[in-house]
Amino acid sequence: MKSFRAIFRLEFLALVRSRALLLLTLAAVGWMFAFPHLVTSDGTADGARELYVHYALGGAFALVLVSLAATAAGSLAKDRAAKRLQLTQVRPVRYSVLVLARALALVAAGALVLALAAAVLVLRSEPGRTCYHVLAPVMESPRAEAEKMFDFYMNDPETPDEVKKAPKATVLRLLTQRAWDNYQTVAAGETVAWAFNAPDVADGTRAVRLRFTNDFDTRADVRGSFRFGAWTGVVSNITRAVVIVPLEKAGDDAGMGVPGELAFSNQGANALMLRPRRDINLLYTSGTSGFAVNVLFAWLELVAMLAVVVAFALFLSAALGRSVAIFTTMAMLLVTEMSPSVIEQYPDSLETDAKDRIGLEITRFMEKVTSPFGSLAPLEHLANGECVEPGEAARALAVDGVLLPLLLALAAGVVLPRKQDGL
Repeated sequence: MKSFRAIFRLEFLALVRSRALLLLTLAAVGWMFAFPHLVTSDGTADGARELYVHYALGGAFALVLVSLAATAAGSLAKDRAAKRLQLTQVRPVRYSVLVLARALALVAAGALVLALAAAVLVLRSEPGRTCYHVLAPVMESPRAEAEKMFDFYMNDPETPDEVKKAPKATVLRLLTQRAWDNYQTVAAGETVAWAFNAPDVADGTRAVRLRFTNDFDTRADVRGSFRFGAWTGVVSNITRAVVIVPLEKAGDDAGMGVPGELAFSNQGANALMLRPRRDINLLYTSGTSGFAVNVLFAWLELVAMLAVVVAFALFLSAALGRSVAIFTTMAMLLVTEMSPSVIEQYPDSLETDAKDRIGLEITRFMEKVTSPFGSLAPLEHLANGECVEPGEAARALAVDGVLLPLLLALAAGVVLPRKQDGL
């Protein structure tokens, strides 16, 4: 433990003495202050907040991530090439401890810079603003629905022969995607209901959010009323993409809805089509939904993402040369951003071409492996006024911030002595 603290101190002080930490701080915080003067929003408070979170805090995070990942990727490789690792190890210490201490020093520096950027976000936004907890309807998973539909779909005479000849895994993937996009039609005058596992919160507010954006950017005219238990709301919308309908407690004589069910009565002249899994959410606030607390949870998730990227870069630095390690780290970050778009936009849904199939499998594998740090979900939540749930932050810290970096440090500890000895 004493050696760990000594190495951590040396690495952190090296960042301070080299002014790398100072320059990174000035760049990130300066960007947070400069961004509102460089762009123009749509004139609404929500639009300005969304831009600020996505591109100001998101830009600061990208700057910290790329800078520290590049530093980590060159760190061990540079010392190994210069034969300086023995000097770093003043007393016997495991290589994995050396890697962990360096990773922690870099992550601590990044966490400090991100904390200052997050503080600017809180000060320049609305500290008293509450966020919404977001609930989706209780439905079976798309994969489970796909498995139930598989036999029926394959025996349907209208199913194309090319689909019937495709591998089962490919057909299940298509059915799973279809389950996500299954539309439900609500005829004029019809009432439908969806089940929600909503907690019994005495205070706060309730609302229903409807989304109608899709690949074709269509809209829907919604007219009707919602009821969730004792809460009711009326909606009269014409072609807006996202509609948030506040719910208010009904009077005693208004009757009660079914507990745990959100009912919608279509009072418009036309049928309404929506995808329950994607287009409808129940929103609620609680006493702990403050903006500053929400930013804190988002900061914890961003720090966890930073930790796993830095640990991965240090592992590459232990195994590869400096230039190769830096290039591979940057390429990995690029692939992380590109993989979802490649998978979504690939035109051959049945993967009939063997070379394309291999490429897609590799891309899907990369997306799965890099998903812990490839998703900027906390920024999405902040931009949309949603709560970053404590459970999400705890999972990110446990898996991305502790478990994965520890495993990567142990792996680097195995590789490093072999590379150091020229094996």
